[in-house]
Amino acid sequence: MTDSAAFFIDFDGTLVEIAPRPHLVEVGPEVLDLLRGLSARLNGAVAILTGRPLATVDGFLSPLTLPAGAEHGAVRRDAEGMVHRDFEADAMTKVGEALQVLADEHGELELERKESSVALHYRQKPELGEIAREAVYKAIEGKPDFHVMDGKMVLEVKVEGLDKGLALEAFMSETPFAGRVPIMIGDDVTDEYAFAAANKAGGISIKIGEGETIAQYRTDRAGFMNWAKAFADAGR
Repeated sequence: MTDSAAFFIDFDGTLVEIAPRPHLVEVGPEVLDLLRGLSARLNGAVAILTGRPLATVDGFLSPLTLPAGAEHGAVRRDAEGMVHRDFEADAMTKVGEALQVLADEHGELELERKESSVALHYRQKPELGEIAREAVYKAIEGKPDFHVMDGKMVLEVKVEGLDKGLALEAFMSETPFAGRVPIMIGDDVTDEYAFAAANKAGGISIKIGEGETIAQYRTDRAGFMNWAKAFADAGR
């Protein structure tokens, strides 16, 4: 691997440890230092690919403002700072309203509403998983453009055809990513689309943790952080 690489990094479970509730994640100074170092070495070819809203990621990573594919690529900010959106929000708002009723009934459930998706978290009480699943699939009945991503203690409704893989491909057609070797690092099922895109482009895919994957390599979060830090430091 050389300075011709481009890094695409998931947020939860990769850059930061997964927290019991989404707003409780902690971003240590080592994470910001790593991102600064990688971006400096790669002339800005570092992007965050996440299911989180763009503003949320920016808040966690402040004062950094990086290229990002937020909400699984539905909201994408390129290296020039331009934000691209490609979805209809009204139908998703109705799904969110329907699931809010269940979240209000069960305080252990947390509903995360975004511009282009709705995520129902049941990590606080895993036994509510089946009830949450039934409610989510009922909420999207008659909406063929919507599908459910079944992740780690979370069910996320998103628009079909918008995923991290398409976001990675879009970045790879733009400066400073174009012509580089994509390296995708992630931990969850939503990252498989980006793994596939990186593999197709002749790049490298790295799975954090357990679970089936099409990624070429596997490590844990500590292993990734140590390896990425060594790579960033080698360019100083």
